Amino acid sequence: MMMGLMVCGKTPEVDPKNKKRAEKYWMYGAPASELAIAWGIDEDVADLKKCANCEYFDNRVSTLKATGGKTGQGACAKFKFLCSDEASCQAWECKADYELDHMLEDEDDSSSMSSSDDDDDN
Repeated sequence: MMMGLMVCGKTPEVDPKNKKRAEKYWMYGAPASELAIAWGIDEDVADLKKCANCEYFDNRVSTLKATGGKTGQGACAKFKFLCSDEASCQAWECKADYELDHMLEDEDDSSSMSSSDDDDDN
């Protein structure tokens, strides 16, 4: 059953079937020791990567109301299911890294445009 409500122009949708897919294909809910192997990192670092600090985690009050979520849950924007703030999966992505990558891409685009402008001057 899909649930959703219009929130800030976006409709958060969740479906319990998507959780099963995330568990099967993305190791959602796997222990940090298993995720550490999948990510190729130390278990201590893997243990810090939780849904609560993932780029895709949305636990705004309006989202929880719209999706029927409870405290300690959030809507996963990538896989569209209610996840636990204490769990994690292979798709975990740090918001700061995501924003940094996009800033660097913008800088690369700007510098390539300015160097092509310089070529036009010759």
